[in-house]
Amino acid sequence: MSLMPLIDYSDVPADGPAEHLAASLRALLDAAVTSDATGDEQLEIAAAVDELTHRLAGANGERLAHGMPWPPVERMRRGDRPYNALLGRAHPMAPPMPVTVCDDGSVMSELTMRAIHEGPAGYVHGGWVAALLDQLLGSANIVSGHPAMTGELTIRYRKGTPYGVPLVLRARTDSVNERRVHASGEITVAGKVTAEAKGLFILPTAERVAEIRKVAATRVQRG
Repeated sequence: MSLMPLIDYSDVPADGPAEHLAASLRALLDAAVTSDATGDEQLEIAAAVDELTHRLAGANGERLAHGMPWPPVERMRRGDRPYNALLGRAHPMAPPMPVTVCDDGSVMSELTMRAIHEGPAGYVHGGWVAALLDQLLGSANIVSGHPAMTGELTIRYRKGTPYGVPLVLRARTDSVNERRVHASGEITVAGKVTAEAKGLFILPTAERVAEIRKVAATRVQRG
């Protein structure tokens, strides 16, 4: 019996106001790094953004929580993780990253990274590549019934991973030995591998899971 709730990634929740806000913020972030606006226009836009931030945060930050919202366990079991930093459609920095469970029990994701994720000119920053693979390996472990935390992650960058084109990511759980879970995955572009990952994940103790759930219970998701 797993210590943490399994996620059914095939049940995708409908978009809501938070998802629309995040999508608008993604567009703003992309425009901020690619627009030809300069000087006074940038300052004028920054002032407008500051006003919106003030509206969200409150005069003295009284509208801000101490962390991002977490959905109830029942919604997590349906694959509802809207504020996850990689998966979440309500997280403005997330690509976002949809996950599909394949017939063989592995998982895959198809997504397109953007200019905001650039490292070398024309390519995704290596840190983002690692984060995508870390997330998908973790998702594979959850689907296989072994939700674990990253202990060690090794990335082999075979070639640059471009942004602005469809990426296909795949991952699977390779082996389980007591609390040690091994998983692997890769990113491909047009059928060619650009990066590979191997990870060692550690199943959390019951005490650690209880601690996480206690914190999450104080962050009830809105809506």
